[in-house]
Amino acid sequence: MDLNLDIFLKIIYALGIGVLIGLERSLIPPFTDTCKPEGTDNTKQSDLPDTLLGVRTFSILSLGGFSAALIGTAYPPVAPVIVAGLIIFIIAMYLHSKDEDPGITTEIAAVVCCGLGVLCYTNPHAAGVLALLITILLALKRFMIKALLKLKRVELTDTLKFLAIILIILPLLPNRALDPYGAFNPYKVMFLVILISGISFVGYFLTKFLGAEKGLGLTGLLGGLTSSTAVTAAMANQARQTPALITPCAFATIIANATMFCRVLVVVAILDWTLMLRLAWSIGTMTVTATIAVIFLWLQSKNDSSAGKNDASEEISLKNPFSLGPAIKFSLFFVGILFVAKIAKLYLGDKGLYLASLVSGLADVDAITLSIAEQTKAASLTHTVGAVGITIAVVANSIVKSGIAVYSGGWKFGTRVGLILLGATGAGLGVLLIF
Repeated sequence: MDLNLDIFLKIIYALGIGVLIGLERSLIPPFTDTCKPEGTDNTKQSDLPDTLLGVRTFSILSLGGFSAALIGTAYPPVAPVIVAGLIIFIIAMYLHSKDEDPGITTEIAAVVCCGLGVLCYTNPHAAGVLALLITILLALKRFMIKALLKLKRVELTDTLKFLAIILIILPLLPNRALDPYGAFNPYKVMFLVILISGISFVGYFLTKFLGAEKGLGLTGLLGGLTSSTAVTAAMANQARQTPALITPCAFATIIANATMFCRVLVVVAILDWTLMLRLAWSIGTMTVTATIAVIFLWLQSKNDSSAGKNDASEEISLKNPFSLGPAIKFSLFFVGILFVAKIAKLYLGDKGLYLASLVSGLADVDAITLSIAEQTKAASLTHTVGAVGITIAVVANSIVKSGIAVYSGGWKFGTRVGLILLGATGAGLGVLLIF
């Protein structure tokens, strides 16, 4: 077989896979923690064990696997013989290791590296992705050890419950509306339950490993990209369960809503840049106001921690990481709001865009935002009217989330979140009407 560009690129893939995995195994060898003398920063070449599998060995194994696949195209029986010989060599190397308790991870990685070299001949892109994932798993060894030491049995069982709901129960539910108004869709309701529970679940582990301020703050930031309403419900439930976390939970909730404000601007900018420029007055004011509140809540949370008023990491570690009850209650509340919105649209009709925005905003901001942006782009609606309509929807949605915060999180948490949300959205609406 002649050497062409395609074969040459596959060889480069195989070599790169061996170098990638070999570098990870060489930079963090398994013996450093136990064999490295204290007070030394470098290990001499002579101190390394002869059995160390490094960059050269992994590269040769990957290229050997690729060579076996290449030879197998002309002589099929030879390919498995070559691969088997490489694997036998790795096994013999492991059996003759001088370490008292040699790990097997490196040897397994060597076998897989050989297999990836074979895969490079037929699908080099898939082999590259697999090599990257394997390298990441190998590099996460120390993090995984620390995480496992902190995990509890209840956290494992709750994770299995969560996965069972996602992989088994959700696919079995009908994905269609079962009522004449099109408001109750079992699949979407369960998806909402999973979303809220998932945000709480992620927030639990982030808080456990990063602390309350960093963990819940990151949860709010990521959750705001998908559903600020779900974040509000999840944080309200956490604040009710753990009163000492009221400030960090409020911090996360406002971050999620500030992210939602930015998300609205990005979506509108993609569809209609002119509308985004007009809308930037109101939504921009909301974002700035919410950001100021976030900074204030962060400083307050830091002061509370430094004063010893709460130890969020310890308190939250005692709570159940997975609870369906609050998520189901919120989902039923959300379906009720959706019923009201559907019925209002049905009986009131299109008497005005502002009324439609108000009713739609009670349940969802994205739908009315997309609808208005499409109309302004098609010149069937002025940009001024469209900007006011989207702003009204955001204000209405914030009113609903303020009610959720009070209902699910208690008066102290709810008033704090509600005042910030209503203040931010009210300021944005006022700026839009003035300018």
